[in-house]
Amino acid sequence: MGCRQLNELALLYEQAKKSGLNTKLIMDQGLDTSEIKNLINLHKRLKNIFEDEEKLIKEYKENPSEEIKKHLLSLSDQVKEIEFELQKNWHFDQNEDYHSWWFRQPACSCPIIDNFERVGVPGFIINQECILHGKDK
Repeated sequence: MGCRQLNELALLYEQAKKSGLNTKLIMDQGLDTSEIKNLINLHKRLKNIFEDEEKLIKEYKENPSEEIKKHLLSLSDQVKEIEFELQKNWHFDQNEDYHSWWFRQPACSCPIIDNFERVGVPGFIINQECILHGKDK
């Protein structure tokens, strides 16, 4: 590996750390630069979705319209797609039982700790009043 490649990799690892990625796991999984870049971008997309959700949920509380709810549900669908992409880029099996970003969404009112404890086990705990996952979604 040349000096230029090593510099690019060092910069990527620094970006990965800032994005909250596990750099040891990156090495253990043998990820290439394109996969690391994808992971960084996927985390940026999650951050942007969460920021959009925070704004929309405030609007929804003031004026609960179907249009805002549809937009929130669309963002939730994007989070689900990103979770599968994250698994793919980490070289993990694509399995919804291991998803954890969905219940950390700002608009989600499902129990976080209970669902973290269930990661890897089929079936999550849903708050039926949750705008994203409850009975009226």
